[in-house]
Amino acid sequence: MCLRPHLVTALVLMVATPVLSMSNGALPAVPSLEVRPTPTPPVIDGVINPAEWTGAAHSDAFRQVTPLENAAPTERTELWLTYDADNIYVAIRCHDSAGLAGLRAYSMQRDRDTGSDDLVRIVLDPFHRQSDGYYFVLTAAGGKHDGLIQNNGQGNYQWDALWHGKVTRDAGGWSAEFAIPVKSLAFDPANDTWGFNVERPVRRKQEKMRWSNFVRIKSPLSLPDLGEIRGLAGLRQGRGIDFKPYASLTRHSQPTPDENEINFKPGFDLIWHVTPSLAATLTVNTDFADAEVDERQVNLGRFPLFFPEKRAFFLQDASLFTFGGSYRDPSSNFGGSYRDPLPFFSRRIGLAGDGTKVDLLGGLKLTGRVGPWTVGLLDVQMADHAGVDAKNLVVGRAALQVLKESSVGVTFTHGDPRSNGGNTFAGADFNYAHNHLPGNKTLNAHASAQFTDSDHTGGRGSAAVFTLNYPNEPFALSYNFAHIDSAFDPALGFVPRTGITQVHLWNRYRWIFKDRFIHSLDTWFETDHVMDLHGRMLERSMWFPGFRADTRAGDFFVLQYSDHREVLDAPFAISPGIFIPTGNHRGGTFHAIYRSARSRPVNLLLQYQHGGFFTGRRTDYEVEFSWRPSIHLELAAEWELSQIQLPQGDFDVRIVSAKAVYTFSSDLQLSLLGQYDNLSNELGVNFRLMWIVQPGNEIFFIINQGYYTSADYFRPTQNDTSLKAAWTYRF
Repeated sequence: MCLRPHLVTALVLMVATPVLSMSNGALPAVPSLEVRPTPTPPVIDGVINPAEWTGAAHSDAFRQVTPLENAAPTERTELWLTYDADNIYVAIRCHDSAGLAGLRAYSMQRDRDTGSDDLVRIVLDPFHRQSDGYYFVLTAAGGKHDGLIQNNGQGNYQWDALWHGKVTRDAGGWSAEFAIPVKSLAFDPANDTWGFNVERPVRRKQEKMRWSNFVRIKSPLSLPDLGEIRGLAGLRQGRGIDFKPYASLTRHSQPTPDENEINFKPGFDLIWHVTPSLAATLTVNTDFADAEVDERQVNLGRFPLFFPEKRAFFLQDASLFTFGGSYRDPSSNFGGSYRDPLPFFSRRIGLAGDGTKVDLLGGLKLTGRVGPWTVGLLDVQMADHAGVDAKNLVVGRAALQVLKESSVGVTFTHGDPRSNGGNTFAGADFNYAHNHLPGNKTLNAHASAQFTDSDHTGGRGSAAVFTLNYPNEPFALSYNFAHIDSAFDPALGFVPRTGITQVHLWNRYRWIFKDRFIHSLDTWFETDHVMDLHGRMLERSMWFPGFRADTRAGDFFVLQYSDHREVLDAPFAISPGIFIPTGNHRGGTFHAIYRSARSRPVNLLLQYQHGGFFTGRRTDYEVEFSWRPSIHLELAAEWELSQIQLPQGDFDVRIVSAKAVYTFSSDLQLSLLGQYDNLSNELGVNFRLMWIVQPGNEIFFIINQGYYTSADYFRPTQNDTSLKAAWTYRF
């Protein structure tokens, strides 16, 4: 049965309107701590010396979140918190009745959270506005993770800050100590109350406990559900200046000797905190030699693939530029993923369409908060490349907090990095959040109107988006409506498809079982409809009741069947010499997945799907394997095979990757990554040595080597070898 999208929209709005209009009622009490400054900073060595934490605020009022909601935890956790003018200090003692044998401490890697390790996660909301914040993590092995929080509770895991943390392990459990410099945070010195939470998973028990927010379905990053720390006064930003000079030396070599060259590229970033909550960043001769390589993907469809941003300059305060466009896959299993029009996608700057790097001569960024406003302004000068003149590219974003948890905002961009033509984008959005509905339920909604004026498409275009999310237990719902006309063209954004109306609906029901082999069972239904602007069906996908079962040990299984229909008005080449013809194509696909519990040193992921694919059949296999024999070494491999059988011809697509990481310490890491696909016959090898001399002072040595492979020979292609050093000076 095909539901008309406008009928679906009306039904959802009928359900949503009464809920949106509900009053907050009595909000649940949140825990709080009165924090006092310390005259003598504690030594951050992972050993909690009682004399060093005398006078610190203390609490052991943690409650279980999983497997039992708001129950007493099976292991005790203690928290100490204090501060001085320069740092926030946190100590956490994780008692464990099984001693060292009970700990899961596998990885010392920086920014590598596989879900395998015991850890503690600190969440901070310095403005206590429930819109954006920070988190910091230490694993029981000493690994450090950090990130930004945006849109009330969405993590940006690529961001890195300057902070200190150490852990120790002993017969009674393990301990973690943090020192978080206030210079690494944006905050309001007039506000002495911050949002705060701590989460501790005990991996061998699949148990999680928190100091605040005991609702299982809610993320530990949910800012509206944080507790409070009070009494933070006299925090010192200093002169508010960070000066970070850097230099890279890169040797580019080709098989032909006369094509080799050596480039020396110096530059710097200068960050000036105009106020503690507003920062201006100047970058000169920006260098991204240390950025991680992208994971290899092969496109078997008609629309572009999405790759995440990994460059530090664009990740800093990235949450303040967020405008709709957030990636959503509510089932977290197989179902349909969809993406709103993304008006600002920073990978458009400094990277050509084929991934080739384009020099950035300089840039200026202003980010932060002014009263109830959050602001972001970015102006970058990009060098000429591939026949495109040097460009000045501008992005602006401003949002005003309303209704306590919600916001209204505007965004604009100007400039087209693809061509010498002009391009301007302007848009307005409203983001509604209600995190304290009766029964601790949550409701989020987003609406936006977006407009472009582009020489590339020859005129003006527009898009409108409405989303509604009800992410709760036992029932959850997600709905998306997007209307994108053919001329809509945000040159600094990401829009995979234009000239369409898209309606996406997903709902899920969850059962929780106590003291059973199966801990939880999910079933869901999902549908996605894509029409042209006249209402003619272009694509329709329906995922019939899918099932996911999670065991108490942490393994899970998924089974699902989908039915897909797609109308092609023009043929397209899916592989060299093989074209998918026009017509109405339909097929059903069976999906299955198994993942082992990540708390084990050996992890396994198996995926299988088989079914109709355009005029033929398609079978997909995927195997992921990882092994952590010690806290220093991790080995991982991934193999993907797609077997395509069509009347026009058969072909296979293979993607293989293997990675080895040796971590000498949490500040010194060596990694080797190899990636291959049989369509390009290219093998890419990335060697990366990262040494954090101390937070902010870093040295990288990177080798990117390409090889062309075939049945007849194996020869090297381009090689890039880079040495980069960056040092940070704070005033």
